[in-house]
Amino acid sequence: MQPSGGQGPNETRNVILAIVLSIGIFIGFDFFYAGPARERAQAERAQIEQSQDAARTAEAQGDAIGTPDAPSSTEPVQREQVLAATTASRVPIDTGAVDGSISLEGARIDDLNLRGYHRTVDDSSPEVTLLAPSNTEFGHYAFFGWEMQSGEAVSTVADARSAWSLGEGAATLTPQTPVTLRLDAGNGVTVVRTIAIDENFMFTITDVVTNTSGGALAVRPFGTVRREGMPEDYVRNQIVHQGLIGAFGENNSSHQVTFENAGKHVRDRGRGRVGADERIEDMQGQGGWLGITDHYWLTAIIPAQNERTSTYFDAGADGATNEYRAAYRGDWHQVGAGAQVTYTQHLFAGAKRYDLLNDYQQALEIPRFIWAIDWGNFYFLTRPFFAMLHWFGQTFAGWGIIFNFGLAILASTVVVKLLLFPLVYQSFKAMAKMRGMQPKMKELQERYAADKQRQQQELMRLYQTEKINPVSGCIPILLQIPVFFALYKTLTVTIEMRHEPFVGWIQDLSARDPTSIFNLFTLLPFDPSTVPLIGGFLMIGVWPILYGLSMWALQALSPPPTDPVQAQIFRLLPILFTFMFAAFPAGLVIYWTWSNTLSILQQYVIMRRQGVETQLDTFLKKRFGKSEPSAAE
Repeated sequence: MQPSGGQGPNETRNVILAIVLSIGIFIGFDFFYAGPARERAQAERAQIEQSQDAARTAEAQGDAIGTPDAPSSTEPVQREQVLAATTASRVPIDTGAVDGSISLEGARIDDLNLRGYHRTVDDSSPEVTLLAPSNTEFGHYAFFGWEMQSGEAVSTVADARSAWSLGEGAATLTPQTPVTLRLDAGNGVTVVRTIAIDENFMFTITDVVTNTSGGALAVRPFGTVRREGMPEDYVRNQIVHQGLIGAFGENNSSHQVTFENAGKHVRDRGRGRVGADERIEDMQGQGGWLGITDHYWLTAIIPAQNERTSTYFDAGADGATNEYRAAYRGDWHQVGAGAQVTYTQHLFAGAKRYDLLNDYQQALEIPRFIWAIDWGNFYFLTRPFFAMLHWFGQTFAGWGIIFNFGLAILASTVVVKLLLFPLVYQSFKAMAKMRGMQPKMKELQERYAADKQRQQQELMRLYQTEKINPVSGCIPILLQIPVFFALYKTLTVTIEMRHEPFVGWIQDLSARDPTSIFNLFTLLPFDPSTVPLIGGFLMIGVWPILYGLSMWALQALSPPPTDPVQAQIFRLLPILFTFMFAAFPAGLVIYWTWSNTLSILQQYVIMRRQGVETQLDTFLKKRFGKSEPSAAE
């Protein structure tokens, strides 16, 4: 028998479980939040390593689809310098959604800013730049061309270096005025390209290839989206896919390759672990789409959906910088002497708005186009949750409320609570009974303090007598886990939440609360985040503190664990979770605080109806000399 002052096996087990739980929480926090900062530093070191590998490797770069230019210098020039130097050979783009230009060299769509989207929450900050010319910082562009087959030989008749000229008609691309480009490709082949754009982000590229060679030819189209280096604002995020993306192959299945995995392919090629011509993905099928995605932006080619394509992902080393490409080749088209062939394809370059992607998916019959948004493996949770948030947000926006998505989060929380109430109600009733049994449980603990095994037996007998399931209190927590994941994923991946404000100081629901208790919530001229090593942990804002208080209040209504070690751990959890939630998006913290508040109201009413005195009643009794009357009185 264990002496009364010693620690029994159950207490030892509980201490171990508490330690494991705490370690697990900190590991999870490090994996999802502190880890990315270290990974960014590792990525920088990887870039240096890739540069060294590239210097040792003479990679074959002869594919006209993948490599439009040799690097002009070891240091990329500024985008503005290139645009200023090539103004005369560019066709302006001017719409309500985008502005930029098309280069007549290769007819590249390589200069595009997104109107309506800014780099920061300040509307006076620069527009988001999606596309930039080759050999500039953060070069990113798309181009389209043609190959010709004559006998056994295959040659390129239009590629990223071809010299196009502006044809008759409009000189500026707008939704009302398409532009026409012309290319005399030689060998008796001419290409007339008409480029149109809608009011949003979809380009339509129609090529008419004419054969004046006097003999029969076979031609096939190709297209490439290419990025030189990483995105300017790239931050690795475990929960958001960034890199090569598409839906292609025999079943148009989804394909995703992260920038990191593509970079590993480059290093493996440099070390001889993969073949010089081996690609990351290479599949044949009909239609589909392919491209490169950032956190919120997408550049994607949509070939003709009624033809077969050969689609691939690849990456290479362009000097000290990796370059990533998604490309396709279409079917061969037979063109007789004096005949011509017409081919139409599309290019999407813009924001990954769900409603817009869904409209394009239906109108152009693009398979899985809405999967450009990273819904994750639990899409059956994230997509319905987003649909509910989006509906509420649009409804509140129609009422003229500027913080519509913040209210949508609060309204969605109420809906979730109502849906789960039948299950949670029974759990809360059991918890109320558990709290009412605290005096009897305490008596058993004192009576059998020296015999932990007998103590547990008597407690189980008490549970059976009172018809209480001691684990029923876990049901509300378990039910909240999928909701937590769905909301976190939605807030993180969907552009609809980007830079969405809420009341007060929250200007971006997808970012953390910017205030900190350590500078008195911005009253002191001091930025705690700049403190070395611990700066990130000092950003404890107003909403994380409110969440911690709500968690503490909710615990006060619940029956405390019978084990003293567990009770101590539970008392520390609100503090621990306050620090953890400080790094979460503000929208998620607002949801959880509001959810806890509703749970407190639910649980208090249920406990009063059961005639159980709560901590609030105890406080009121001490403060005012009497408790609130219970519902049973």
